[in-house]
Amino acid sequence: MNIRSLRQAAVLCAALSLAATLPAASASTAPVDTKVEAEASVAEALLARYSAATTPDDMKRLYRLQIAAGLYEAAESSIDRLQAIYRPDQPRQASGLVPWRIYVRAKRHEARGMGADAALKTGFGEIFGALSDTQMAEVLPDYRGDLERVRDQYAVAAKACADTVLRDCASAADVIAARQAVLAWTALWPASAPLIRADAERRFVVDDRVLVQTPDGARIAAMIVRPREPATAKRVALLNFTIYARDDWSFADAVKMAAHGYAGVVAYTRGKGASPGPAVPYEHDGADAATVIEWLARQPWSDGRVGMFSGSYNASTQWAAVKHRPAALKAIATNASNAPGIDAPMQGNVFQTFMYPWPFYTTNTKGLDDKTYGDSARWAALERNWYVRGRPYRDLDRIDGAPNPIFDRWLEHPDYDAYWQSLIPFGEEFAKVDIPVFVQTGYYDGGMVGALYYLEQHYRYRPSAEHRLLVGPYHHTAMQTGVLPTVRGYEVDQAAKIDLQDVRLKWFDHVFHGAPMPDVLRDRINFQVMGANRWRHASSLASMANKPLRLYLTGQREGARLLFSKTAPVSGPEPELHVDLADRSDVDAAPSADGVDRNNALVFATAPLTKPTEVDGLFKARFRIVTNKRDFDLSVDFYERRADGTMLPLASYLGRASYMADRSRRQLLRPGQQQMLAFTSQTVTARLLAPGSRILAVIAIPKRPDTQINYGTGRAVSDESIADAGRPIEIRWRLGSYFDLAVR
Repeated sequence: MNIRSLRQAAVLCAALSLAATLPAASASTAPVDTKVEAEASVAEALLARYSAATTPDDMKRLYRLQIAAGLYEAAESSIDRLQAIYRPDQPRQASGLVPWRIYVRAKRHEARGMGADAALKTGFGEIFGALSDTQMAEVLPDYRGDLERVRDQYAVAAKACADTVLRDCASAADVIAARQAVLAWTALWPASAPLIRADAERRFVVDDRVLVQTPDGARIAAMIVRPREPATAKRVALLNFTIYARDDWSFADAVKMAAHGYAGVVAYTRGKGASPGPAVPYEHDGADAATVIEWLARQPWSDGRVGMFSGSYNASTQWAAVKHRPAALKAIATNASNAPGIDAPMQGNVFQTFMYPWPFYTTNTKGLDDKTYGDSARWAALERNWYVRGRPYRDLDRIDGAPNPIFDRWLEHPDYDAYWQSLIPFGEEFAKVDIPVFVQTGYYDGGMVGALYYLEQHYRYRPSAEHRLLVGPYHHTAMQTGVLPTVRGYEVDQAAKIDLQDVRLKWFDHVFHGAPMPDVLRDRINFQVMGANRWRHASSLASMANKPLRLYLTGQREGARLLFSKTAPVSGPEPELHVDLADRSDVDAAPSADGVDRNNALVFATAPLTKPTEVDGLFKARFRIVTNKRDFDLSVDFYERRADGTMLPLASYLGRASYMADRSRRQLLRPGQQQMLAFTSQTVTARLLAPGSRILAVIAIPKRPDTQINYGTGRAVSDESIADAGRPIEIRWRLGSYFDLAVR
């Protein structure tokens, strides 16, 4: 769910003091202060350095220097050029420059003698008002100011020049560029909000004060945006049912659907927005979403059909609605799909602490509690304190000092039991899912675990399911914010740089209006092969590749690594892993330079590849092990280790040994006796490995501050503490243990 990415780093006091000197937000441009004249002369002197700029970073510096120097017409021309660079591969970045164009146009009008408020209104009408409905919808997600963030960025930039005159500072262009961002967004936000609203109401029918009554008396807050013309047209409603109650996000989502001819609807989960009562994640979502769907189908503008869209938590609400089978629900399009009890708050029945602050974020207020959630120092201290002291995992809220009843309730359900099963379809319920399903996810998306769970369960219980997967080198929010050019050191292939939202909309057009299926979705499984710059299409996950690759674990060493063998060893040392679960000397261990955590782990490697090898799909493991504990947790991460030493992640797994056979029923191990563990990776990969690369697997016992620790006693893991550690855990892999990968 990418929860951790939302936490903001603390800013140094010195940097904050610099930010505090900036003007506060207002409805007009900030008053000129003494820095402006000095920065204008420095900016003018720096222009020659960037006049021939061709990279996006340098062009950003150029147009902001031109603004600082008062060269507004030239700045607008530079913005146009930068938009042209972005449009082919990063259209979201191009749309994000529209507010800057409006700001510069307003400055041009001011320079001709127009008042600041009138100048902004005029510039807005000339640029934003001239956009088509679909173009306007593309701009909205980025037309919101985060003054705190831009002030912090300015503070950091200014600190680098704090001990010198700006003219003599090597990073003067960055300081000026950052300051211009503060001035621009101070002028634009919130002054543009009423202008945006008026423009939207000119184009669409907007109703953002809807309250839908549920059978048990709750009221669900919703907003609806639909095309204004023709007034008699019947519309399909596309619904995002979300706990993330933030009206600007919701408005942008609803407008986008309306711009493409649908009735765009965003409804908040019970207790959020204008809905009275407390917010409770997951538990009412299915029934409440079904109620909203049935209500939408009865509206006079509706054609009786409803689809659902969005991702992360909002994907779980779609599956929750499907469980209740409202007749009007005809299709769902999910991405980065959260599956409660499967990928969060526990994965493989192992709880992960990144979810601990999330209930505060989503339930403390009617909106979102960004301040609490963004207190990264608090959450880092909590994790470290718990880890060092070795307290039971159930004591997290006592250590934190604030009750967290939602997280505590989750801990009462370590099995995938009736509590979790009641939230989304379970077992044979998937057989009844007879509507089209489309899912997008990414190789770098934590939501892939849930996305694959839904897909595999749907195929298992309904082999004829109309369920399509699109997966590529995408991060968790790529489906909302666009494809990044680089992800975790990997330069994304040109073929993968597609508009994921556009694919989703075209899929909806296919389902509801009979338009052609997007070509990229030509089969059930549609995956971009990293490094090959191509898409492949398969009928199942199993058919992504066409050749098995079995890798046996051995005890043979090559330096710090153990070796894989392609043939079953009949003799020789057996690999063993010993981990002292009471040891806390690693609490402040620095991460390795390549980003791979080798603590408490065995690392296995193949010989260098002699030819290009395409690894596609899931991996499977069959381990014959002997251990001295009644239980343990296990993580497996596969990598491509390139000849230059860089590590690129492939597929992964995290799970509790006692639940590997059945996530709903714990089956403890037998210490000292050989037993079989079999599992399949929870994520999928598709990558063309280069000659000279090796395939690496890191097999580890998770023992770190951000993950529940299983001490192996067989008692409830949340009640175990460091006092239960006893002897170090010992695991021995018997000869014949192996991984199965698939190659092409």
